[in-house]
Amino acid sequence: MVTRFFCALALLALTAVPGFTQSQRMTIAGVQRSYILHAPSGLENPPLVLNIHGFNMSASSEQGYTQMDKIADREKFIVVYPDALPNSSNQQSWDLTGNNDYTFLLAIIDTVDKKYQIDRSRIYACGFSQGGFMSFQLACRYSDIFAAIAPTSGLITMGGSGACTLKRPLSMRLTFGTDDVATPAQFMQCVTTWLTLDGCPTSPVVTSPYPSSNPNSVVTRLYFGPCDDGTEVIADSIHTGQHEWPMNTSDRINNSEETWAFLKKFSIPDESPVVRSAGAEVQRSPVSASYHAGTVQLRGVREAASVRVIDTEGRLVASVPAAGDRFSFPNKPGGVYLLQIMGKSGSVARRLLVP
Repeated sequence: MVTRFFCALALLALTAVPGFTQSQRMTIAGVQRSYILHAPSGLENPPLVLNIHGFNMSASSEQGYTQMDKIADREKFIVVYPDALPNSSNQQSWDLTGNNDYTFLLAIIDTVDKKYQIDRSRIYACGFSQGGFMSFQLACRYSDIFAAIAPTSGLITMGGSGACTLKRPLSMRLTFGTDDVATPAQFMQCVTTWLTLDGCPTSPVVTSPYPSSNPNSVVTRLYFGPCDDGTEVIADSIHTGQHEWPMNTSDRINNSEETWAFLKKFSIPDESPVVRSAGAEVQRSPVSASYHAGTVQLRGVREAASVRVIDTEGRLVASVPAAGDRFSFPNKPGGVYLLQIMGKSGSVARRLLVP
């Protein structure tokens, strides 16, 4: 009886759903924000995926819709589902042109990194509908942070911020239905824009149906590559597809599996070569900054330096000499700050999260 009992416990442990899922909260610009974190067991320097919901959806609905947790458990990456705030009509909506939503998403990255020591060269964004819009925006604004993106049913809408620019080539996969509200021509214009940004060949390799092993599939894949720095651009179009995140593999694709299969191929190249500062080329140090109990700890600063601290509104909060490897930064509101660390050989910028 005892043997059978322990055998049953062992079987239960093997069949239990792995991972840790919890709703998390933080305060950004005086407003409480929330997100769902799913972290599998047995992580070691894991990648991070931001999976961003669509208009008037939620973190929990995106989690259920895309079913990405079980892929994260198998592949050992962390997936986060952020929540947008209600707009004036009480519909959850991302602010594509303001700063607070971007501050929120970047703060999630820093918070998760602090706990799990993520691989910062493998941070990705994907999203559905307006979440796809946000994925494009994150790439355009922060190509030095995100290694690749995979929007679904989303367009590039830069709004008042002007045209999309990249600090480096960045891989992109776009999924859309031919009967979506936006037209195939609008989606393909986004693809054309990305081909220019990444320096891609303009003639695609076409697979139809995709995958070729499924003759019933209504998906056509356009592959453009290789592009600059080994990047790729893919467009998966679903014939008669609506505004959807496809998951039916009988005639479509499992979009979550395809999304991860694409994203995981890419990482941000080693930053070690050079950066430019005041016209001079300098070696980039592995500089980092962390906050604890009113003190900022600097790592990788090998010379006397001065530090400028700037808030998310672009205001100078402090300008201090770094005495050794730390400086005092007491009684400041929680949130994300930008540090400009300036030494004789050049300067670097780093984000600082104050809990």
